[in-house]
Amino acid sequence: MVSRQLLSLSLYSLLASNRGGLFLVFLPLYLVEVKGATLPIALTILTLGWLPASLIGPWVGRLSDRVGRRRPFLLIGEAAALPVFLAITFAPGYLFAGGLFVAAVLLLAIGGPAYTAYVADLTRTQERGEGYGLLNATSNAGAVAGFLLAGVVTLAFGLEALFPFVVAIMVGTLLVVVFLVPDVRLERPRARSRPLSELKPVVSFSLVVSVRSIGSGAVATFYGFLAAGLGANSFEVSLVAVGGLLTAAVVSLPLGRLVDRLGEIRGIWYGTVLSLASYGIFLAATTWEEVVPAQAVRSAGISWLNPGMNAWVARMAPADRRAEYLGVFALINSSLWSLGPLAGAVAIEFGGYPGLLAMAIGATLVSLVALQLVYGGPTVRGRLHRPPASATGPP
Repeated sequence: MVSRQLLSLSLYSLLASNRGGLFLVFLPLYLVEVKGATLPIALTILTLGWLPASLIGPWVGRLSDRVGRRRPFLLIGEAAALPVFLAITFAPGYLFAGGLFVAAVLLLAIGGPAYTAYVADLTRTQERGEGYGLLNATSNAGAVAGFLLAGVVTLAFGLEALFPFVVAIMVGTLLVVVFLVPDVRLERPRARSRPLSELKPVVSFSLVVSVRSIGSGAVATFYGFLAAGLGANSFEVSLVAVGGLLTAAVVSLPLGRLVDRLGEIRGIWYGTVLSLASYGIFLAATTWEEVVPAQAVRSAGISWLNPGMNAWVARMAPADRRAEYLGVFALINSSLWSLGPLAGAVAIEFGGYPGLLAMAIGATLVSLVALQLVYGGPTVRGRLHRPPASATGPP
C-alpha cells in the first residue's frame, strides 16, 4: 500500500514536472523567436542549463545525507529558482536570458538528489520500482496538463508567455512543499571518513547505463523541431509531447511493479531496447502525426528503465549515503544526457535528422552491449540481481 508520505511527494512531482519537458521543447524556440538567438546558441544554452546542475548533485546529496533531512532542500531549490525564472521574461537579449536560465536550473538542482533519495527512504527494497514508477506516472500526468496548457497559452499569447506560465505553476509547487510534503528526519550518519573508492560501483554502473543518454538527450531536444519541420504548429508540437507523456503516465506504475518482479537489470535492458525501437519509428516518420507513436514508444522505454536504474542505485547505496549515491548517478547520467543537444546539432549538420537518429541508435547499442557484458542483461535470473556485497541498505 502506498504511504501518505509518498502520495504527498507524488503531488509535488505532479506540479514540478511541468518545467523540464517544456524547456526541452519550447526553450530553444523561445530563445530563437523571442530573444533573437541562433539555433546553435539556443542549444548551447540548453546544454549549459543542465550540465552545471548535474555537477552539484553529489555535493548536495551528501549534504542532505549528513543533515538527515530531504524537505529543506526541495524548499530552498524551489524558492530560490522562482524569481530567477520570472526575471527571464524581462531579460534584454538571449545572453542575459540564457544566463538566468542556467542559474535557475542550477538552483532547482539543490533539491534533486534529496527528492530521488526520498523515494528510497519511504519504500522497502522490493517496492522501490513501484515507488519510482508512481512518481514517474504522476510526473508525466502533470506534464500532460502542463503541455496542453502551455500549447494553448503560447498559441494565444505567443512564446513570450512561456515563463510567466512556468512561474505560476511554480507557486503551486512551492505551496505543496510548504504545506504537504512531510519533513521526515532520518538517522544521521556516524562521523567517519568515506574513501572515494567506495563510489566505484555506482560510477561503473552509471557509465554503462548512461551512454545511451547522449542519444536520448539529442532526440528529446529535437523531436519538437522534427515535428515542426513536418508541418506541425506550436500547439501540434505540444500534442506530440503529450502523446509521449500520456503513455508514460499510464504505463509507469505497472512497469515499475514489473521491475520489482523481474529485477532492475532486466527492467533497464527491456526499457533500453524499447527506446531503441522508437528511433526506428522516428526515422520512418514522414508527417508530424507519425512522430506521436515514436515519442510514445520512447516514453514507454524510459518509463521502464528509469525505475530500474534508480532502484538499483538506491539498493546499492549504504542507508546513510543514498542521496550522495543517487547524486553521483545523476551527475554522470545527466552530464551525458546534456551533451545530447550538442551531439545532435553536429549530427544534423552532417547527416540531417537521419544522422541524428543514427547517432542515437549507435549510443544505445553501445550501452546495451556494455550492460550485457558487465551485468548479464536479460539473462539475469531471479527477481533481483544482487548489487555489490558492500551495500548496506535496508532489505
